Amino acid sequence: MDNSTLRFALSPLGVPELRSGSFGFVFRATEEGTGRQVAVKKSRVSKKVARSTLRHEACILQLLQGHGAIPALLGYCHFKHFEFIAMELLGPSVAEQKKDGAGLAALQHIHLLDIIHRDLRPVNILCAFHDPSTIKIIDFGISKSFSRGYSSKLKCEPQHLIGSLYWASLNSHNVEDLAPRDDIESLVLVVLYLVRGTLPWKPRSRLERPQRSKEVVRRTEAISTGPKLFAGFPDEFGWLLTYSCSLAFDGLPDYDDIRRRFTMVSERLGLSPDSGPLDWTPCYTTIVDNIETEHELGQYPDDDDGKIACDPNAILHCHLIGSDEDSYHEWDYAMWQLRG
Repeated sequence: MDNSTLRFALSPLGVPELRSGSFGFVFRATEEGTGRQVAVKKSRVSKKVARSTLRHEACILQLLQGHGAIPALLGYCHFKHFEFIAMELLGPSVAEQKKDGAGLAALQHIHLLDIIHRDLRPVNILCAFHDPSTIKIIDFGISKSFSRGYSSKLKCEPQHLIGSLYWASLNSHNVEDLAPRDDIESLVLVVLYLVRGTLPWKPRSRLERPQRSKEVVRRTEAISTGPKLFAGFPDEFGWLLTYSCSLAFDGLPDYDDIRRRFTMVSERLGLSPDSGPLDWTPCYTTIVDNIETEHELGQYPDDDDGKIACDPNAILHCHLIGSDEDSYHEWDYAMWQLRG
C-alpha cells in the first residue's frame, strides 16, 4: 500500500483477517522502515464509484483526529479495484474484554464536531493495543454530519433501518432520521449488554424472515423502559435510557450532567478512577421479567394466523445472529449515495 511516503506490507496470505464486515476486511500490516504494526482495512470498489465507503470513513476519521478515543488515521489510497485505510492497530472489543471506558467523552467529541456515529455496538468499541484501559471507537463507514437547529427531517426513499439490528435506537427501527440522542441510546444498550450479558430482544434465527426479525426487535424495544431493563442496578442507568429517548431531534445531551450523575454512582459504590480495571463479569439476572412475550406482542406482518414464519424445527439447528451482525442489511447504492 502506498500513500505519499507511507508504505505498508500486509500480512502473508493464509493469515486470518482481524475482522470482516459487509464492506471489506481488516488485516494486520507492518509499516516498512519502522516495523510499526498497523491495521489496514480493505474494500473492493471500482474507481467509478464517486463516494466510496472507505473514502467516506477516512474523511470522517480525519475530521475527528485529536481525541484519545479516536484511532489514529495513517493513510488512505484507492487502486483500480480496491481501496485501503491504514490506521492505528487496536486490541479486542469491549464485547470480548467486558471493560468500560470513556464512551461518553468520545461521543461528546464526535457530536461537538457535528458528526453522528449511527452504528455504536460492542464490536465497534475497542481497547487500545498497548493500554487496555483506554477505548477507541471505530467504524465510521455510515456516520454522517448533523446540523444542529435543523428540525425538518429529510426522509430518504427507500427507508431502511440504519445501524445494527440489536443495537439500533428505537428511532432507527421506526426509520426516523438519526441524531446525537440515538448514539447515546445505542451506548446505553452496550452498557446493558455489559452488565447483563444479553439483551431482551434475544438473537433471531437466520431462517426467520428479516421483516419479522426487525418487527420483533422493534416492538420489544418500544415497550422496554429504562427502569425495567436495569432493574437491580443503580437508577442512573435506567434514567440515561429514558433521558436519551426524551431529547429533541436537534438537541445535544447534557454530557456534564450525565458525567456528574455517574460519578456519584461510582462514589456510592466506593469506586474511583484509580481503583483499576472494573470487573465486567455480567450479572445474569432475569432480564425479561417485565417484558411481554412474543405471543403477547401480537401478530407480525409475516405471520400466517400468528404462526412463526419459518420452520420451528429448523430453528434448533440454524445459526443465530450474534452481536456482530452486519450494519448494512438491505442497503443499496441508491440509499448509500444519499447518506449525506
